[in-house]
Amino acid sequence: MKHIFEFVKGTLAGQNQFASGGLLLMIVGAIGVYLRSLPMRLWSWLICQTTMMLTVTDDDTAFEWIKEWFLEQKFLKRVRWLDLDTSLRGDEAALIPAPGKHRFWYCGRPFWVWFSRKDDTQGWTPRRLESLTFRTIGRDPDFLKQFLREVVACHKRKIRLASYLYQYSEAWRYVWCVHAARARFGHSEIGREGASG
Repeated sequence: MKHIFEFVKGTLAGQNQFASGGLLLMIVGAIGVYLRSLPMRLWSWLICQTTMMLTVTDDDTAFEWIKEWFLEQKFLKRVRWLDLDTSLRGDEAALIPAPGKHRFWYCGRPFWVWFSRKDDTQGWTPRRLESLTFRTIGRDPDFLKQFLREVVACHKRKIRLASYLYQYSEAWRYVWCVHAARARFGHSEIGREGASG
């Protein structure tokens, strides 16, 4: 380190104006780049200190619960980017937020949601990876726990007794689902897809 300092000192004080001018320009440029990135670093630090984040990936059961919770929310009527999902309500189609950034208000606080979807092509079977990341203002984890309690309560209201039929043909494939609500009205759906008796 001492040799580098001596070299820089000798170059700046020496007779070679080209080298001393270039080195001075490089130092001023480095300081300028650092100062230009400083506001962004301060903003990131401020956001990190004043907000909370919650991430749920699609390999967790809570991912489906949150999608069920979305269906009960009034702000869903104002969302413009939507996905069609038939896994939530059996045979019925449901519109849920599509991948991207969404905003909504919950208990008087703004929430930002990032829904990301990636295709994982590595491994034996390609699969789609999805995640939901929520961010809100505040530092109290009890607020996020309250949010999660509402999501769980929504899921418990939606639980229905259901039977699922899968068929194996080189891989397991979902064929049919019978919900208890339909069975009460005397419908029997046994057998192949589309069969009813």
